Amino acid sequence: MDRFPLDEVSPDLEPSLSFDTNWLQDHRNHRALLDCFWRHVKPQTVAGVFYAKQVPFVEDTGRRVLIGVGRVKTRNWAASGGNVVRLSSSVGPEQARRPCCRFSVLSKRSVSPDEFGVLPVADPGDLWPNGRVQTKNKPNTLVLRATFDNGATIGFQLQLDYNRFHIVPSTTGPWREAIDGREIRLIPIFSGFLPREEYLTLPARRDRLRLQRHGEMVRNLLWDLREHAIARWNTLQELLKELFSESAVSVEFDLEVDRFLNATYRDRVLTRERDVMTAGSGFHQALQILASVLAPGVGTVLLDEPDAHLHARLQDHLMQILARLAHDEQEQFILATHSPQLLNAAPERSVRVCMDGHVAPLLVQPEQLRLLEELGAMDRMEIVPLLTRQAVVFVENKRDRNLLQDFARKHWGEKKQQAVWRGLTFLYTYLSPVDAGVLDLGRQVRDLLNSPGIASGRPVRMLAIGDRDYRTDASRRAVLRTHAGRARTDAYRLDFKLLLWDANEIENYLLDRTAMLSVLDRQADERGVGLDWRQQRDAFTVELDRLLNAQREHVRQTVATRIQQEDRRLALNTALDRTDQFLATRWKQPERWCDAKAVLDGLRTWLQSRGLALRIAERDIVRDMAAVPDDVRKTLGALHAVSRPPARTDRARGN
Repeated sequence: MDRFPLDEVSPDLEPSLSFDTNWLQDHRNHRALLDCFWRHVKPQTVAGVFYAKQVPFVEDTGRRVLIGVGRVKTRNWAASGGNVVRLSSSVGPEQARRPCCRFSVLSKRSVSPDEFGVLPVADPGDLWPNGRVQTKNKPNTLVLRATFDNGATIGFQLQLDYNRFHIVPSTTGPWREAIDGREIRLIPIFSGFLPREEYLTLPARRDRLRLQRHGEMVRNLLWDLREHAIARWNTLQELLKELFSESAVSVEFDLEVDRFLNATYRDRVLTRERDVMTAGSGFHQALQILASVLAPGVGTVLLDEPDAHLHARLQDHLMQILARLAHDEQEQFILATHSPQLLNAAPERSVRVCMDGHVAPLLVQPEQLRLLEELGAMDRMEIVPLLTRQAVVFVENKRDRNLLQDFARKHWGEKKQQAVWRGLTFLYTYLSPVDAGVLDLGRQVRDLLNSPGIASGRPVRMLAIGDRDYRTDASRRAVLRTHAGRARTDAYRLDFKLLLWDANEIENYLLDRTAMLSVLDRQADERGVGLDWRQQRDAFTVELDRLLNAQREHVRQTVATRIQQEDRRLALNTALDRTDQFLATRWKQPERWCDAKAVLDGLRTWLQSRGLALRIAERDIVRDMAAVPDDVRKTLGALHAVSRPPARTDRARGN
């Protein structure tokens, strides 16, 4: 009172009230207090602190919420029935427009696993690679670092020692600007809604978020949007209509009366509103994503498999919506996906791949992505393995790949087969590799792998494995020689090798009658039809011979056609004569030249016609073979060689 005298404040001016209060009531005393206050406000030396008792999305009303802090720059007032004071603070226009300016502090922490709400894991050690939290009794350190658009970085060193997390933060640049008021939110794969959902306080919602249990709070998110962010609520309705024609959601809840929130939806089919619980999983997935994304305060959204439960068209529309929200709401979306639809719909230059310990932009052209899709790499999400392995195997289709895998397991055992396969990327030509123009495909794949940002500098090794397709020995050698020569020319410059089966196609190696009979013998015993099968076992071999002999004329005509295609000057009779000369020695092994798929289908039909519930599975035949055929074994050797990166020479290391 001595430093700031309040001589103009008079208790005599206060009205007589029926209750006791320390608050001044008379407007003249109010003015005297304000005049005293503002007389002592000095520009550049006094800070203003702004707070609120209540704000949206915060139920904890027992404490004040800090809104902002600013330094007074100017002070002006004029007497016109009282003082009018105008302040200009250091809180700029951008900050003033924000609903809340948060002031973040990073400090070292040591917390228990229960307090460490980053990921819900059964064992804290599961966050470490291979679960190794220590090496030689010393804690292993996890280092996480994020770089923001303004150049700021935030990093954390994380250790687990004596069942406590030790967290050491580090920052560079204007990191507070980067995260000011911008929450990072993880939206996991949709895992189901609760039939009934209670109203949750803010701490309870945060706990659900920490445990990735979004499905237990979607109705709460919807109610918050409707009550406190009506513009975003309207945006949610519009976006749902884009994904699901004429759909809408509504939510009802009375904080004073109700315990459970009521959320319903309708569309053009339903005649009445129904609880959102009864909607399909695709609608649930979209609703969970949009309600979480539109909740105010989020700056970065982590989406885990957002394509789950959505068909291809909805995935494409969802990506368009996220791209639009990223622009309109200045939000960042980070998606982890295995969906070729999302990758194809992603905005240009937005795709990133994790390879060799770093994140690289996938700066490829749309036609290059279409090429990968046509080769089957997108369906199996082989993009990252393709970039890191640099070893490509072209085969006709998935069936050929699976048969090679079965033969590899038979020859090497499962452990070595998996090790070799990890070093390879299989791409499908869907025609014979020769007919599909495999050299041109190889050049396009090589150019894609050498794109800026993802080029490893290592040579791309390529192997193509194709069917013989009724070629004569001379024709087969010519095709192999031609492709080997062209691959080395300046037009291609490929590390490329073509293999064509010695048999007509890979399925011909399955016509091993000893292995087939072994499979059927075992199945018959297992299924209790051994007696019936053995009575017809000889008839099965007779049927196999009949099917093979029936193929001879088909093979003769097909080989003759192939000969004519390669030399169009030949008459059909001449081509047939050459075919007869060729088959005179080759047909001693009809299993190698027939249409093997037709023969196998014929045998399956015969078993069915005899009422025998037995099947001839390709994998079972390979398993029961005495040994892998020599030709297949040589091809497996080539696969093994391609899977191993070449040893780096001194010259390569210098480069």
